[in-house]
Amino acid sequence: MYLKRLELKNYRNYEHVSLEFNKDSILLVGNNGNGKTNLLEAIHYLSTGRSHRTYTQDEIIRWGSDFALLRGRIFSGNNSNKHLVEIMMREKNDLKIKVDGVYRRKKTDFTSILPSVIFSPDDLKIIKSDPGERRTFLDSILEMVNRDFSSVRLQYQKILGQRNSLLKSAQGKLTAGHFQTMGVWNDNLVKYGTEIIIRRLELIDSIEEIFAGHIGSFFRGTVPVIKYVFSWQRNEKEPVNDREELPDNNMNTGNNLLGKDQLKQIFTNKLEENFDSDLARKTTAIGPHRDDITIFFDNKDIRSFGSQGQQRAAAISLKLCEIKVLKDRLNTDPVFLLDDVLSELDIDRREKLVGIINGRFQTFVTATNISYLDKLDIDFGSRFLVKDDTITKMGL
Repeated sequence: MYLKRLELKNYRNYEHVSLEFNKDSILLVGNNGNGKTNLLEAIHYLSTGRSHRTYTQDEIIRWGSDFALLRGRIFSGNNSNKHLVEIMMREKNDLKIKVDGVYRRKKTDFTSILPSVIFSPDDLKIIKSDPGERRTFLDSILEMVNRDFSSVRLQYQKILGQRNSLLKSAQGKLTAGHFQTMGVWNDNLVKYGTEIIIRRLELIDSIEEIFAGHIGSFFRGTVPVIKYVFSWQRNEKEPVNDREELPDNNMNTGNNLLGKDQLKQIFTNKLEENFDSDLARKTTAIGPHRDDITIFFDNKDIRSFGSQGQQRAAAISLKLCEIKVLKDRLNTDPVFLLDDVLSELDIDRREKLVGIINGRFQTFVTATNISYLDKLDIDFGSRFLVKDDTITKMGL
C-alpha cells in the first residue's frame, strides 16, 4: 500500500494543505521549524492512530482552532484496492474515525491499512533512554500486526492498576479479604502478562537474524545479541565478558522459547517472592511493565559502552527489522518515514541505508540541506518545499 493523497486541516502549523504523491521516494526540504516533521507525524498518525511525539491530542490541533482533520487516500501497488481514512480530532481527546465513509470505533479497524515506520534522530532513545522506550518499540509493532494485542495490553494495565490500588489501601496490613482479592489479581496479572511476554519473545526471536545482518552491513565482523531482560532480572548483574553466558539468564535463545505454562509458573513464583517488597513500596515491581531489552555488540552493552555510531546503527537496524516484520505479517509494503536521519550518518552508512530502501518502499525523506542527497543513489520522484506553513511542489 502507499499514500496517494494527503489532506490536512488545522493540523499543527497547517491551516489547510492538500498533497498528491506517487509510489516513489518523496523529498521534503525546508529550514527547521517550518513543519517537515509535522507532515511525517500526520502520515504516521493515519497509519497508527497516534503521534510518535506527544500523548496529548490537543497539542496537534492548530492554535485557535477547535478541530483538526487528517484525510488520506491509500492505494495498493496496482491501484486495484483503495481506501479513504479520515480522522477528526477535537479537544479533550475527542476522536472520530471513518474508513471508506463508515465510522469505526476502534483504531485497530484501520491501523493495518497503511503500515508505516518512522525514524528520527530522537529514536536513539530506543537505545539510550529508559526501558519504557524499548518496551514501547516492541509493543507498537505487536499492536500493528496483532489485532488483539492492544486489548490484551489494556486489560493487563487495568489489572495492574487494581493490584497497585489494593497494595496502597492495605497500609502495610492485609486482611483475609485482601489476600483473597490479591490472589485474583495475581492470577489475572500472570494470565495477561504472560501473553504479552510470549509475544515479545516471539517478536525478538523473529528479528534476531535480520538485526544481525543489518549490523553486519554497518560494522563488519560485529556479533550482536538482543537479550530480553525480565523484571525479576533487572537488579541482577548482567554478564558481559563471555558471550556464551548471555542466553543462560535469558528466555529467548534462538527458537528455544520457554513454554507458556513454564513462564506462568516462574511469573507466579516471582510475584510471591516479591510480595513483601511490593507491599512496602505500594507498587508492583514484577511483570512485563518493568521488562527491558539489552543489545550487546561483541559482549558489550551498547547503551553503556557503545559509540554514538554503534548506537545509531542499532536504532536504524531495529527500524529496518520493523519494516521486515510489517511487510511479512501484513503482506504489504509499509511506508518509510525518514525525518532528517540521513544527515546524521556518515557517507558509507548513508549509502548502505539508501541501498536497502531505495525503490522498495514509498519513502518520505526530510532534509534542510539537499547537497549531500545528490551524491546518493536515490531517485526522488517528487520534491516539496516546506516554508511559511505551506508546502509547494518543486521542479525536478
